[in-house]
Amino acid sequence: MTPTGTPAAGMPTLPAAGTTQHGTLSCGKYRKCKRPECREAARAYRRLTYRKQGYGTWQPFVEAEPARQHILALNAAGFSYKVIADHLGKTLAAVTSIVYELTPGRGRKRKIRPEFAAAILALSPESMTPGMLPAVGSVRRVRALNAIGWPTRVIAEHMGTVAPRIRSITGRQQLVTRATAQGIADCYQQLHRLNPLEHGIAPGTVLKLTRMAARKGWRDPLWWEDMGHIDDPDFDPASVEQELGRNDEAAVRRAEIEHLMSFGLDHENIAARVDMHPTTVRNIMNELRTGQRRDRSRGVAA
Repeated sequence: MTPTGTPAAGMPTLPAAGTTQHGTLSCGKYRKCKRPECREAARAYRRLTYRKQGYGTWQPFVEAEPARQHILALNAAGFSYKVIADHLGKTLAAVTSIVYELTPGRGRKRKIRPEFAAAILALSPESMTPGMLPAVGSVRRVRALNAIGWPTRVIAEHMGTVAPRIRSITGRQQLVTRATAQGIADCYQQLHRLNPLEHGIAPGTVLKLTRMAARKGWRDPLWWEDMGHIDDPDFDPASVEQELGRNDEAAVRRAEIEHLMSFGLDHENIAARVDMHPTTVRNIMNELRTGQRRDRSRGVAA
């Protein structure tokens, strides 16, 4: 019998399929061996089971869905099911049976051993590929150089590699070697303050790249220099720009309200002119008069 995972503490060890190892649970319980040490192994397993049942801690199976989602995430990160199975020390079928139906009449597993689930959830891209780093910083640096007109081909030449290799990094690849990440960072330092037009890049190429970057929302080196966090995978440039946009709009409206106040208009007249709710305008006017911002955590006053 093939083991389903590392035995829980106190559980007898199961031997690999096709082998005979006396004194194990597999030999005593499943092969019905009559040797004393094998029968004792089976009895020890039953005693442990009864004890856990008595304490209410017996949990032979757990829901497979969290493990399934983790396997799918690893697969999306570029790890094949075979690689995942190899890291777990399992067969390919043991892993894929959790993910999808193996045959039309055999649905995917809904329950698995807790130790198997724990082993799956313990896997991470970093643990499966020692020496690798998240590619997010490398991707942002390449795209930032593209955004000011540096072609990927030139970036690759500076690194001593080929353009398809760099394009694969900026595609779906989520991990890069430390050497690759350092090479891209060094290239970025060399090029990010230089004008590609002054270094042999054709104007048409620069225009094409800058337009593409603007269309795709790629930030240039100056933007990253102002904002920082270029290597932070949790930093979302889009959400930051949305917040900045809201703040800029609010500042313009406050300035407009302050200007209209100087003509002696009340909050209702100002609200009609700036297309805002009168209560909101009244609160802003009070803030402008007192110089103190209200506590927005308490909601808007009636």
